[in-house]
Amino acid sequence: MSEHFEQDFATSAQRRRGWGGALLLVAGIIWVVLAYQLMAPFEAGEDFGSRKCQSMLFYEGDEDPTWAEASWDDCRAERRWPEMLGWLGLSVPLSVGGAVLYTSGATSLRMREYMAEHRIAAAKREADED
Repeated sequence: MSEHFEQDFATSAQRRRGWGGALLLVAGIIWVVLAYQLMAPFEAGEDFGSRKCQSMLFYEGDEDPTWAEASWDDCRAERRWPEMLGWLGLSVPLSVGGAVLYTSGATSLRMREYMAEHRIAAAKREADED
């Protein structure tokens, strides 16, 4: 019975750790996409009438001759801030939940290993005493 319980415990802990890692990965992907959208230059508008825009984070003003084709308002309208903030807001519970699940699973597995080491040491002590 004890071995079955320990195996179920380990399986549950591994599953929690796996789900936590997956949630952290999804949150990380969201962060990378948002960082790219904030830092990379982009084109605004349709394919034939597209205008070059500076990155949203490192905007240097409309006077830059390289980027004179589009104004700040045109570029800002292309990147929808409420949508980007919504994705960022979604990533917060994903990352918190992922961190909790991963930590819980990893800690449970480590505690199981520790208890196994403790049982082996106790059995060895008993054998040495006899």
